[in-house]
Order: sequence, then structure tokens, then C-alpha cells
Amino acid sequence: MTTALIGNRGSVELKARVALISKSSTKVDVAASVARSGHELVEFEDWNAFVDAAVESTMDLILFDHEQALGLPRDLSVPSVQVGDRAAKAPTSSLGCLPPAAFEAALEPLLRIANELRGSMIRCRELEQLVEGVRSGSALVGRSVVTRRLHSSLSRAADTDATVLIEGPRGAGKSLAARIVHCKSRRSDRRLEVLACEQEDAESLTRALSAARDTTLVLEDVDRLPAPAQSVLVRHLKERNPSQLGTVPRLISTTAAHLPELVAKGAFREDLFYRLHAFPVVVPALRERAEDVVMIAEAILDAAALPSGRPHNGFTPAALALLEGMQWPGNVAQLESTVRRAYLLAGGAAIDREHLLAAPPTAPLPSAGVTGGATRRSDEVDTAIDEDAIRPFDEEEQTILSRALRATKGNVRRAAQLLGIGRATLYRKIQQYKLRLQ
Repeated sequence: MTTALIGNRGSVELKARVALISKSSTKVDVAASVARSGHELVEFEDWNAFVDAAVESTMDLILFDHEQALGLPRDLSVPSVQVGDRAAKAPTSSLGCLPPAAFEAALEPLLRIANELRGSMIRCRELEQLVEGVRSGSALVGRSVVTRRLHSSLSRAADTDATVLIEGPRGAGKSLAARIVHCKSRRSDRRLEVLACEQEDAESLTRALSAARDTTLVLEDVDRLPAPAQSVLVRHLKERNPSQLGTVPRLISTTAAHLPELVAKGAFREDLFYRLHAFPVVVPALRERAEDVVMIAEAILDAAALPSGRPHNGFTPAALALLEGMQWPGNVAQLESTVRRAYLLAGGAAIDREHLLAAPPTAPLPSAGVTGGATRRSDEVDTAIDEDAIRPFDEEEQTILSRALRATKGNVRRAAQLLGIGRATLYRKIQQYKLRLQ
């Protein structure tokens, strides 16, 4: 989408790009009206010339006359309107026909409609990409060994009708994993049903199990299921048999709790745990796939920039080093919140360290390293400091160098570049402090 119509909702104050496909006398009147409105008009004699110019993605509105109506492409990604005294039979992709006499007065409202419609089309494409990413598994970003193992587990789970239990810390991506299992399964053409277990009683769970009999039912935070509802679920699982698998819901449960511990405390039924645990899948914490952090952050940034239609400028080398050095106790959810906030703060520029470190006061600040048994925060986010927090310069320098080497996996050239020092200097420091390259 062009930047022409980006601005206050319902207002067309910036210059829009309008394409006109016409050979008729209508052409002169339309061109004059667009010029008086202060917008840019690009003229083409026919659709072939328009397609050959490859300018569709830069246009905000397409106008065409009666003669060009029948040739209107069906796959246009930009709103189109016929201008003429009589409407020709055109594909449904057109918004309709507008008389030349009313065109100038209707131009601004048309551009507002086009702006809103274009935004809706972008959001639809975003949703389509998300669904396809979930279906293919590509929405679960990463190339680390643990991520590849997770992909394999989810694919094997999708190939069966077994009850699946997805375990992992909060924010790690358990809900996404459940959706991937559904979208890769034989029930993928049916709607996915999701229940928040803490809100379910025995009666509502019974209704949900009946309503979802031919699709997949995800029980989120199954550890929070009240005792009466646990009894309903146990009875349901006991009564089902292999011959009924096509007429009962496929159950996928998620939990951030350690269910055996809850069983030992009497807070979760032991027989229910074993029945839910037929096919266990563990979604690892982000710290267990630290090499995926940058790739995940870049995917989040792409998704954050997509609705606006404006390209982003990525991360600076210093920001990438910081992303890899953080501990991310809130897992992918925390990383997503941090990157989306940084994208807004950067305002179109490359995301730098200060944008990532601008955490809201109520959010836990990320840990950047651990030394001497105490967790330290970066200087940029210290709100108060005393003499006890000051360490000798050699210790501070050694910590910074070690973090850079860990972030670059021992790549001395890259680490020196991130630190802003010469490679020879870094080699000398490595020998001085006896640092490990891996």
C-alpha cells in the first residue's frame, strides 16, 4: 500500500495515486477533476498497458471507463470504480459505476472508502498468511535442534487421533502448538474449539464436549479445571472407544503447571492425568532455544509492520546482540511485546538498544547476565545505584566481552564489530582474561 492514504482515519489529506484506464472522452474530465483535487493521476490506454507498467501495488484507486469494463482483471488488489453514464457488466471486484458529473464531488469519499477497503484487504492477507503458517508449521519460527524436535513431535501428534497434552512455561507458544496440531490433522477443515478451563463448570464442559464432537477441542490451562469438571472429563474419556473416534472431539490440553505435583497434592485427578498424557509434547522455554531469538524477533517485526504497509529497517547490530543476551523469563510472549513496542518507538528507523530497553514500569526488566550469583541489569535501565553495585573495571569488561562472544557463538570478527573495537584488541582481551570462544 502506498503511503498516500496513511494518516488520520476518515481523512484524505495527503496525495493519493489514482490510475485511469480509458481512451474515451471521459478521460479529459476525470483527469481535470483529479488534478483539481490535488491527487496524482497515472493514465493508461488499456489494461495491458496497466499490467505491463507493474504499478498496481503503488496505486490507491483504479478508475476505468465503459469500454474497459469487460476487461477488468478479477484479481486486482486495489479498489476499482467505473466512471461513465452507463454501467457495463463488470466483474464483482469493481465497486460500481459513477456518473462523470458526480465524480469530482465523490472523489474524496471514494478515496476514504478505498483506504478502508485496502486496509481490510491487507488484514485479510495477514490472516491468510497466519493460517497458512500455522498449517505448515512455519509460524513456529526457529532452526535450533529443540525447535526441530518440537516440529517433529507436533507432526506426529497431528497424524494420530490420540489425546495430546502440551506442556511448557507461560508465553512459550503452547496455544500455537495446539493450533498447528489441529491444522496439520485430518480435521483441519473444521473449526477449532478452544476452552479456558478456569471458566468451565461441569455443565458447560459437557455442552462443549457435545458441540465439538467432530472437530478438535483445546482445553487451555487444564490444570485449572474445577474438580466437578474434571469428573466430567474423566467420564468422557472412559466412555469413548476406538470405533467412536470419528464422532467424538479430538482433545488437546495445554498446561504450564507440573501436573504430577498437582496430583501428589490432590489438586488434580491422577486418572485424568494419565488419560490426558497419552501423547505428551513439551514446548521449550525460549532460553532453551536461544539461537532462535533473533529469527523469532525478525518474524515478529515483519508481522508488526505488515498492517501499516510500510517497510521496517530491522535491528541494529547492537540491538541483535542485546536480544541474544537477554534471559527472556516471559518467553516468546515477552519477546513479542518488547519487539512490537520497540517498533513503535523507533518510528521507522532501525530498532536500537534503547528501543528494546524502554520497558514499561509495570513489566519485569530483562536480565542481561548473571555474575557472582546476582542478576545484573544493563546500565541503561538502572533507576538507582549505590557503591555496592560498582565492580572493578576489569570484571565489568570481562562480562561485556563474554556476552558478546556468547551472542556471536565465538565469532571474534562479529563480536568486535558489535563492541565497536578492533579485532586485534579483542584477541588481546581474550588472551588477557582467558575467555572461551564457545
